[in-house]
Amino acid sequence: MTDPHHPEPDPLAHPEVRQASLGGYVLGYALTVALLGVGLFGTRSHSLPPEPLLVALSILAVFLLLAQAMTFFGLNFSRYHVWKTVSLVLTVPLFILSIGLTVWMFHALDTVTMMPEMPGMSIQPTTLQ
Repeated sequence: MTDPHHPEPDPLAHPEVRQASLGGYVLGYALTVALLGVGLFGTRSHSLPPEPLLVALSILAVFLLLAQAMTFFGLNFSRYHVWKTVSLVLTVPLFILSIGLTVWMFHALDTVTMMPEMPGMSIQPTTLQ
C-alpha cells in the first residue's frame, strides 16, 4: 500500500537507468564476446610462446575490462562519473596484485614446502601412477 504523500519513485526515472541504452548493452556484449573469442583462439591454437601469450592475454583482459566498464556501466570522465571511474582505475591494480601474488605463492609452494630428493632415495609410485 502506498502512501499518497510519499509516492513510490519510478525506478525507470533514475538518472543512471535513463542513461543506459539497449545499443550500449548490445555493443558491450558484442565486444566482450569478440575479445573473449580472440583470447580463446590464441590460447587454443598456441599461436604464441607461453610468456608472450600471457602478456597478450593480460593486455586483452585490460581491453575487455575497459569495454565492459564503458559500455555496460557507462563510465567515463564526465563530471557525474569521474569518481566511479577513478575508483575502478584504482581498484584494478589491487585486483591484479592480489591475483598475481596468489599465482606466485602457489607457484613457489612446491619449492618451499617439499623436501628435496636425496641421492640414493627413490620416490615410491602411488596407486595413481
